[in-house]
Amino acid sequence: MKKSVRVSAILLSLSLIQLPATAAVKAGSTCTKQGVKEISGGKSFTCIKKGKKLVWNKGVAVKKPAAPVVALPQPSASPVPQPSVEPSPSPATSKISFTPWASTFVAEDMVEAALAKTSEYLGSVKPSNAYSLTIDPAITPSDREWITKMLDYTNGAFSDVLQGRVKVFLGTTHEWSASAMRSTGTWVGDPGGPFPCSDGSRDAYCAGPDVVLMTYSDIYKPNSNYRWDAGRRSTPAHEIFHNVQFALGGRNQAPGHPSYVPRWLMEGSANYFGFYIVDKLALDTYQTGRRQQVNTNPAYRNVVPLVQYDDFNSDPYGIGQAASEYLIASIGFENFLNIWKFTKSEGNFVQGFRKATGIELSDFYSKFEVARGSMKIGNG
Repeated sequence: MKKSVRVSAILLSLSLIQLPATAAVKAGSTCTKQGVKEISGGKSFTCIKKGKKLVWNKGVAVKKPAAPVVALPQPSASPVPQPSVEPSPSPATSKISFTPWASTFVAEDMVEAALAKTSEYLGSVKPSNAYSLTIDPAITPSDREWITKMLDYTNGAFSDVLQGRVKVFLGTTHEWSASAMRSTGTWVGDPGGPFPCSDGSRDAYCAGPDVVLMTYSDIYKPNSNYRWDAGRRSTPAHEIFHNVQFALGGRNQAPGHPSYVPRWLMEGSANYFGFYIVDKLALDTYQTGRRQQVNTNPAYRNVVPLVQYDDFNSDPYGIGQAASEYLIASIGFENFLNIWKFTKSEGNFVQGFRKATGIELSDFYSKFEVARGSMKIGNG
């Protein structure tokens, strides 16, 4: 009797999976209640919150269950026991297995969970060129194509936050960048410096509340040996994400101020998002960027607590990227963005962090240090 009840329950669950949605669902269209799922056109759609709106995500294909096997009557008078039937795990369940705030895990599982939760939040992105672009004529057409593709996609992902305010400057030399910015009455970096956010010796990438500068001087200098690696490819989305941080949390305060957001989070989250977009647009892979910035970064051969990556003498980018993955995999991308939103509303980073994540900042630092061995930081 127990066996027949168990099989009936399994068949019932399979039949429920096949129930059609009551109305056609389209990715990106509005829905009414967050978390509700609908099946339409062979896909399962989830109602998610994107900015201030509730919309259907891009959906996941629903596989039809295999037809149940009917056992033939046994010739013997005594029934032969049949092995119990257990449903196999779905591909999504078997692919990503990460427990929030886990201390031991497979690094790839944490990364995949973070990327999946980011994609779930963003849903179907409509690229937008609602930003101003001042571009050096020396930028080649092929470079302009992929760079503007990244800018359009990232701007579209946060169009409700950025609202078309961002000014982007894209140059090949520091002299051009300085001249272009001065001619528009715009500047970023040291107001008294000869070049915007640079001493003129290397590439320069930086952002202010409504401005982004990218000067690819290394790539474009004569007889250059530099190449478009994953790090340089990520810079358009990396810098636009800084605009998102400013839009949600306001201009970052100086160290020591209650609202100051530490550099490991400011730069690490932008690093994470930059490589996420590189992967999303198939310009390179997320793991390629992670290997360079996190796994094989010589800056992390010696173990230094995350809390100390908060000055300009340290490299907060890679370790902050790993910390951002850990946060997003544990709390989701919307709550991750809320760290900046609530820091602004609470007027205090520690309180804003607690409100967004559900744990104390000190507890997070402790959890991270216990878990960092699983993250392959400096030992990939």
